[in-house]
This record gives sequence, C-alpha cells and structure tokens, in this order.
Amino acid sequence: EPVPEPVPVLVPDGADTAQLRCRAQGVPGVQLHWEHQGHALRPDEPRFQEHQWREGPWTSSLLTVANVSQDRARLRDQYHHLNWDQSKKRHRHRYQNWHQDQNWEDQNRTLGTFVCVAQNPLGTVRRRLQLRLAGTVT
Repeated sequence: EPVPEPVPVLVPDGADTAQLRCRAQGVPGVQLHWEHQGHALRPDEPRFQEHQWREGPWTSSLLTVANVSQDRARLRDQYHHLNWDQSKKRHRHRYQNWHQDQNWEDQNRTLGTFVCVAQNPLGTVRRRLQLRLAGTVT
C-alpha cells in the first residue's frame, strides 16, 4: 500500500518556532513519540519540546521546534548559491529547466519531515508531517 504524502505544516515567514500536532486513539491506550531523520527525538534535545496529554480515548502530542530561522537562512544560502550557478552555466536553457527549478524551489522550502509514531501493544502507526516555509524564499 503506498505511503501517504506527508501532511504539510506551514511555518509563517519570520517565525522562529513551529508547532506540530498529532493525536491518536486506541484500545488499549496509545503512546505517542516523534521521529526526525529516522531517529526518535531525544528528550534532552533542546531544540525540540514535546507536550503530551490524554482526553478520553485520545492521546495528543504537541511538538515545538525552535530555531527555525537558522534553517531558513541555511536554505536561503543554498538556494541563492544554486541559482547563481545555474544562471552562469545554463543561461540559454533556462526555459527548458523551468519545471525542474520550480520543483527544486519547492523542496527548498522544506525544513524536514517529522514522524508521529502512535503505539500500543497491538501495533504501531506512523504519520508523517513535513515542516515547510510559507511563502517564497527570497
């Protein structure tokens, strides 16, 4: 069965923190945790703060990601660097490459994919959320 597309979570321009929300229910009760780049987030990681709570059958988790502007600056540098190279090398072919460049710009706004993992004794379900910059990177 195909893996569903990650759910985009937009970070407003200028914001330095982002929030990812996840909730799940199950019998028996569900535990939630987050993964990033294939690894479970460590509780002592200062950049990520998780708050988890229960409401009836539902377990909810709110993950706060700090220092978003750091990533934004890094992406902006990469983007300008790539575009500068392209305008030098591929000036005559710019129109042919338009779709490809659009696609790159789209990826360029992605700050990373986080996975919310819901677990109980009967199994595990993963849901992917993708942190993205709202608007364009200029």
